[in-house]
Amino acid sequence: MDRVVNHEIVNEYRSYRQIAEARRSMKRKAVLQKVAIAVLSIAVIVLAILLFAPSAQAEAESTVTYEKRIVSVRVTENDSLWKIAERFYCEEKESIPEFVRSIKETNHLESDTIYPDTYLVVQYYVKKTLS
Repeated sequence: MDRVVNHEIVNEYRSYRQIAEARRSMKRKAVLQKVAIAVLSIAVIVLAILLFAPSAQAEAESTVTYEKRIVSVRVTENDSLWKIAERFYCEEKESIPEFVRSIKETNHLESDTIYPDTYLVVQYYVKKTLS
């Protein structure tokens, strides 16, 4: 009977060892999955940096500046502040309504009414790209 008891003890021991090994195996798989996800994430980040770095470098090499200019504009019969603003405004610097307000402020106008054969001072920006 000792042998049977010992044999049962050995079988229980093996079962415990098998359970412990299965747990270790599951832990290893979980760690490997986490490592794989980390490596994949790093690869995606590096790829994104490599794809977007050339365009960022090109932008850095060609610097855009804006030169302010002033011109005197003769108002014609069909002109309006809006039409004059459309001719001179720089969309990167301001919108047309903002540019109309700027023209009004520069010329001390209280309304949008302008008259033919008068002159308006217009301050506008010219985009300059430096390579």
